[in-house]
Amino acid sequence: MAQHAPADIDTLRPALPQALGAKAEEQHSFQQMVLDTFKKLIADAGGSRAAAVQTAEAAVIEHQALEADAAAKLEAAQQEESAMKQCEVDATGALAAAEEGLRSADGALGVAKEALASAEGAARAKGEAARAAEGVVGDEWIVIKDGALAGKDWRARDKHIKKVVALLGEATAPASLCAAAPATLKERPENRGPFAKATVDHTEQALHKHVAALLAERDAAVAAIKLTEAQGVAAAQCALEEASSRLSAAQDASISAQNAWVEANARVSGFKSEKLSQRREEVAAQLEEARAAEKNFQAVLATFEASTAPPAAGADSPVALETTSAATATAQPAAGADSPGAPETTGA
Repeated sequence: MAQHAPADIDTLRPALPQALGAKAEEQHSFQQMVLDTFKKLIADAGGSRAAAVQTAEAAVIEHQALEADAAAKLEAAQQEESAMKQCEVDATGALAAAEEGLRSADGALGVAKEALASAEGAARAKGEAARAAEGVVGDEWIVIKDGALAGKDWRARDKHIKKVVALLGEATAPASLCAAAPATLKERPENRGPFAKATVDHTEQALHKHVAALLAERDAAVAAIKLTEAQGVAAAQCALEEASSRLSAAQDASISAQNAWVEANARVSGFKSEKLSQRREEVAAQLEEARAAEKNFQAVLATFEASTAPPAAGADSPVALETTSAATATAQPAAGADSPGAPETTGA
């Protein structure tokens, strides 16, 4: 009470015992003013404590609302974090699939290139075989068919004949033709009879037919390369480029998903701050303190009112010393602080 009206309490303190001890019909105006002033101070002190309780209760309610809002935000952040984590997992899986796709496409390109190289090698072999056959038909065959070599060059002639006969074998000529050709070709052209001439003609036809077949095979192989192996390489190269693009996109998506998850996780951590729980304990302690102060004040006030109540019929009036002690306990704070047994006076 001294904090509310120190001058009044200092003035009232010595006057209270007499004012409280006087009978109502014997009270003069000053004593009545003393009692009225004291009652007002008591009412102000009671109101101060009630207001303190209301303020503390409002702080608790406000903090509960803050915690509820924070809990809702935390739940939303956790749901978002969970969704972002799933996106990150999906993006990681997509990245792994894109990497595997790139490896597969690169492997397919390697296989296609090997197939192309093999086909090109086969085509070159066919071309070389065709050129070798053309050489035999254009050189060795003409020499021995026309008998251009002299008798003394019989060794060179026999070598040419062996090449021709070997080419006949490659051409799958009849065995009888292959058997008759060597003896026929060793004869001079002017000495060849009808059968020998026919043998020469059949041999020449077989050789030219074989060369034509070799050239056709070479051309077919080259054409097949353009239609198959070369297109396979081009398709594999295109697939590799597409796989590379998918990998790049998957890498970007994975990085974005990881960043989004990290940010969402940081928001969750932010909503898990311990400040709210600390503040909850603070406002709860303040409310408990305010309620205890109000309860203490009401208990002291009840004791004071009981001590100053009119006596029962036939009983003596209350002793002035007792009423003065009750009034002093209610109105006077301890030095420097409120008395533990008296109502607090702050905040009225």
